[in-house]
Amino acid sequence: GSPLYLHELLEGSEIDLPEVPVPPRNPELVARLERIKAKLANEEYRRMTRNITGQVRGPLHCPLSGFGPQKLRSVKAVVVTIFNFIVTVVAAFACTYLGSQYVFAETAARVLSAVIVASVVGLAELYVMVRTLEGDLGKL
Repeated sequence: GSPLYLHELLEGSEIDLPEVPVPPRNPELVARLERIKAKLANEEYRRMTRNITGQVRGPLHCPLSGFGPQKLRSVKAVVVTIFNFIVTVVAAFACTYLGSQYVFAETAARVLSAVIVASVVGLAELYVMVRTLEGDLGKL
């Protein structure tokens, strides 16, 4: 008549798991794996050192020698950012101008609404650029 509980039945019992047999490693496959690892390490090393040369460049060597790849990347990032800003503002103007033809009949109202929307989008884009620049300067 007394109730039987599972935790009482399992009290003091043990779990006997069979040991998993580890198969022996094939020496050919181990050697092949080592060759592949060495090849990948060499490729990674070559990739990391591909733009390093043993030559020392002096300031008189080239007039643009001080204009290294880091500065070039920085200039490229600024040009891309400015291009992105211009495209965004022009696209906002064009979409608003073309989309407002269903709301306004006069061209002046369409142009005015397009200028307002393009200005708002431009200000938002400037805000994002300033926040990004502020974040980048904080990392330096």
